[in-house]
Amino acid sequence: MLKIAALQLQTQNLSNSRLDYYLRICEQKGVKLVALSEYVINPFFSELKKMSKEEIKIQSDTKLQFLKQFSDKRDICIIAPYIKFIKDKIYKSCAVIYKNKIKSYNQQILIPYKHWNEANFFANIKKDLKPMCFNLNGFKIALMFGYEIHFDEFFKNYNADLLVLPCSNTYESNNRWLELVKMRAFLNHSSILRINQIGKVNVDFIEWEFYGKSCFVSSYGQVEQELSNEEEILLCELEKRNKAADLWQFAKLRNKK
Repeated sequence: MLKIAALQLQTQNLSNSRLDYYLRICEQKGVKLVALSEYVINPFFSELKKMSKEEIKIQSDTKLQFLKQFSDKRDICIIAPYIKFIKDKIYKSCAVIYKNKIKSYNQQILIPYKHWNEANFFANIKKDLKPMCFNLNGFKIALMFGYEIHFDEFFKNYNADLLVLPCSNTYESNNRWLELVKMRAFLNHSSILRINQIGKVNVDFIEWEFYGKSCFVSSYGQVEQELSNEEEILLCELEKRNKAADLWQFAKLRNKK
């Protein structure tokens, strides 16, 4: 078993007090992996447009430094989306913080819609269209951003025990998201930890509300836990995917040559 947690929060200011409060709870509960949603370290991308690059960079650096110090002292892996700069270009990225290191995964397919155009704002590019994977205490962990779960290419030769899925879901889309996450979990014999943010933001004079409802779905495609629309923490235990994979064999048959 691997104890994991999702922190369902709104965008944080420069203070680390709320993060520290929830991370200490995770430490007390023996959690080894903690994940945040999109736009907790930095504001929503429509708000980033109003900020200087220096302000954004200070936000990212301050939060990542705090999370790294906490991870190092408590031996907890922390997954945290953040805004990254490379040669003055801005990227939507996610940090995996563990063992005194910070590794990053840049989102490969971004939302391109007229009312929500991250693809036009960030400098991210398509690569090999597969999730970032790493091992933690004998478990294989995969990581991608919420929007990317819509694309089959990310699940070719997929064999992770857990998919960590940071999201920023709004409107009244939770039922659709639940069905999508359950389907991916079931067909790939992989538990999924979907972490959604909470809070409100004004986009073109319209108020958007992020509704939370973070959830843990088992490798059998069953919703084991789901949060409300408030600031909360989800705590659960992860099992290996072997039993589900041996029972249904979808991945084995799909990848068989």
